[in-house]
Amino acid sequence: MDLDLDKILDEVGHFGKFQAINYLLVGFPILLSAMFALSYIFTAGDLDYRCRIPECDTDSSSFRPNWLQNAVPFEESTPSRCLRFELQNVSSFHSRSNERSNCTSEMFNQQRTIKCYDWMYDGEETTILNEWGLTCEENEWKLAMVGSVNNIGQFIGYPLAGFFSDRFGRRTALVVTCIAAGVMGVARSFAWSYESFLVFEFLDPALGSGMYTAGFILGMELVGPRARVLGGTVISVFYTFGEVILGVVAWWLLNWRYLLRVFYIPIFFCFSYLWLLPESVRWLLTMGKIEEARNTIIKAAKRNGVKLSEETLNKFEMNSLCEHKSFHDVSDEEEEKSAKEILKQVMRSKILLLRVVNCSFCWATITFVFFGLSLTSVSVGGNKFTSFTLAALIELPAYAVFFFTMDRFGRKATLCVSLVVSGISCISFAFVPTDMEWMQMLLFLAGKFSITISFTVVYVYTAEMFPTELRHSLLGVCAMVGRIGSMIAPQTPLLERYLESLPLLLFGGMSIASGLLSLYFPETLNMKLPDTVEEAEQIGRKNGRRRR
Repeated sequence: MDLDLDKILDEVGHFGKFQAINYLLVGFPILLSAMFALSYIFTAGDLDYRCRIPECDTDSSSFRPNWLQNAVPFEESTPSRCLRFELQNVSSFHSRSNERSNCTSEMFNQQRTIKCYDWMYDGEETTILNEWGLTCEENEWKLAMVGSVNNIGQFIGYPLAGFFSDRFGRRTALVVTCIAAGVMGVARSFAWSYESFLVFEFLDPALGSGMYTAGFILGMELVGPRARVLGGTVISVFYTFGEVILGVVAWWLLNWRYLLRVFYIPIFFCFSYLWLLPESVRWLLTMGKIEEARNTIIKAAKRNGVKLSEETLNKFEMNSLCEHKSFHDVSDEEEEKSAKEILKQVMRSKILLLRVVNCSFCWATITFVFFGLSLTSVSVGGNKFTSFTLAALIELPAYAVFFFTMDRFGRKATLCVSLVVSGISCISFAFVPTDMEWMQMLLFLAGKFSITISFTVVYVYTAEMFPTELRHSLLGVCAMVGRIGSMIAPQTPLLERYLESLPLLLFGGMSIASGLLSLYFPETLNMKLPDTVEEAEQIGRKNGRRRR
């Protein structure tokens, strides 16, 4: 007898008490993974600073004393960060050394500027910038490099976690990546130099970024077919709440070392998941562990208040021996497929090849804009913590719009419109006067709202456009290329030195371009998932439509 897990889950319950409890457990590391992935926005965040004027400043000096314009050049209403006026009339200064508050313009040569060697910071916030003096243009790239290194770690960590998860199980992968991330995060909070901080910033996602994907896959495989959309939404909501908590706690602590310890120490609780969390039944069946899968299904049915039929129980008994062999045979056959053979299949199909290229560009654009806007959020509006939190909260209604539009208007229309709207919002932002902060915030949130919809759509859309035999591999290719966008995103603040609105113009231009290119994708609404290359090529053609 064949074990049809979807039918069994239909009997057990698609989303009952068993799944709800386990989703709460899985949601905890998902929530923390959002904090881990974006913590560099605050640990390596920019600060307001100016030159310290030792001849005038005291320990009790304010950030903008009345005499400051006499000692430091201003750009509009902002004091220069790295330049000050040269001191003159030294003898006159010495005669007034006990009256530092009288720093008059006569004390400085305002026709000549010199570089600063000491700085004052506005507020009590501590990041690696003022910890290790990463100030001025010669060091700005070091702050931007932190985000890029984090995303490079994710680029390496995702495939490693996938391999580990397929070999040793979803639950094991989740626990191992959680503990690895915890160790590296706590170690980073004790970093003694910029270089050591950067090493741990890389090792954290390289070893621990799989906690999100392992948790996501485990969650999806715990529910029945009709509850997968609900399950995906629940996980996305947990991730968004993680972003919100990150902004709130960062505002409360104002210290990058404390921030890391508060977020990373609780992850060690996930070690108990080896006993609290069940393994994926699908993975257990794939590995031929029929008895363990049977026990999990019985436990799920009992927790959901359901009594399994004798037919289902008999299927487990009869497959306890033969399934072990058949599942392993399939695994061996799949493992024999080399990357070279998969590449040949795609190269022989012009339609699929162009689709992969277009899809990869779409992924790169969406990750570039999504993470770029998350980074830029701290510089929009009056308070960076409030702006970041609002930019995270706007993702929640985006999920609701996603589900309404996907099945009503189709994948292509939803993806195209959300990308174009995000692009128009970002470009419009660049032309709004700086004194209209409310309008800037409104356009910024509209851009983040729209790109969140795009990010959610592209996961589903990509899986539906490619055949079963290549689906996982080609989804992996598109997602991996997409990480290039998130690697580049942390560098965009450097463009503001040339034109303040340049990052938003770049986000907008790429979004609109990708939105228009998405019109070349086939519509997959109500289409049966293609199993072969030929079926995938027929998607969107009138004679090739096959209803699900």
